[in-house]
Amino acid sequence: MHRTTHAALHLTLALSACLPLFYGFSSAAAESPGASASATTPTPGRPIAINVEVTDKQGHHVRGLKPSDFSILDNNQPVRLAAFQPVTDAGNTGQIRVVLVVDMINSDWDTVSREREQIMEFLTQNGGHLQHPTTVAMLTDDGLKVERLTSLNGNTLQADLNSTNSVFRLIGRSTGYYGNVTRMVMSLGQISQLAAYEAPKPGRKLFFVISPGWPLLDWVGMQEDMNERRWTFESIEQLSNGLRDADITLYALQPYELGRSDDLSRSNPFYYRVYLKPALNAGQAIYPNLSLQVLSEQSGGRVLVTGHSITEEINDVERDANSYYILSYPRPAASHPDDYHAIQVKLDRPDLEVHTTAGYYLHTSPATAPKPKDKGKPGSKNGKTR
Repeated sequence: MHRTTHAALHLTLALSACLPLFYGFSSAAAESPGASASATTPTPGRPIAINVEVTDKQGHHVRGLKPSDFSILDNNQPVRLAAFQPVTDAGNTGQIRVVLVVDMINSDWDTVSREREQIMEFLTQNGGHLQHPTTVAMLTDDGLKVERLTSLNGNTLQADLNSTNSVFRLIGRSTGYYGNVTRMVMSLGQISQLAAYEAPKPGRKLFFVISPGWPLLDWVGMQEDMNERRWTFESIEQLSNGLRDADITLYALQPYELGRSDDLSRSNPFYYRVYLKPALNAGQAIYPNLSLQVLSEQSGGRVLVTGHSITEEINDVERDANSYYILSYPRPAASHPDDYHAIQVKLDRPDLEVHTTAGYYLHTSPATAPKPKDKGKPGSKNGKTR
């Protein structure tokens, strides 16, 4: 059994309807994925808390580190570590929740069917005994669908998922520019709704988004006017801060053999890396900065696109999440509105690698950007997207 939200979407850039995305979640958002979250100002004295994973060159997690082993730079300035908590066996402590997100908006029917088969394989491995409380959500043309059941019993989840029919993707490449825009709007809106729904729940949340990602709209992004760039920048702020404050880490999972999205990732699955540099202001913000892969890496998660199995990829990520450190430090004062702060966590040992949140925005304002204007019509040369 599941809940469904129905978003009022148009075949234009009606992006302003999705803002504010989910910064400062409201109590209504905790009750239903379809509830809209209200924008709030962050508590000035609230510390900055980040999850830090430390691995050696072989990818093995390193345990037993002490606070003195870490140094943190916030905008290249050293900060005082206020709290330190090692998490060494998250699989047995209930500190992690897993949400398997099946993207039916940006994948075709055959791809979704194969994804579901591999998800079933993941849920039923080890006799159905899961490491973490797990639930399943689906991004669909009909709105976000979230299974009510959260369980450590994969067999039960498999039976529940098996009774849910896949929703056929209605918005394809043939709809051109409008279809690509609509898929981006739907995808961002439903990920935001899901985050708002999961945010009030305790513990760290891992969103395994099984998807090639939504359209980058990179050629459109280069032509954005300031209203569109301001909307994009506000969206980036809301999403990045909302994910970190809700303790949500995004992972983009899509084995290459399962098919690619309708953009440049068809030929180059690492093309998104061109847009990993954070936008410091509205003038630098373009639509590809909101891609699933960029948001995943900046949240401290990973992008897995070259594997052969969803089951293998999820198992790999879950092993990563079972051992990490929680670091926090005093929130600095904002030097100007929408101030971006890059985070660097360093160790004295060059043989170790650190994975954590890329940064955050201070003193964000409620969304004010008007709806961006349209750039093309179906069938015109502007209907072409990468």
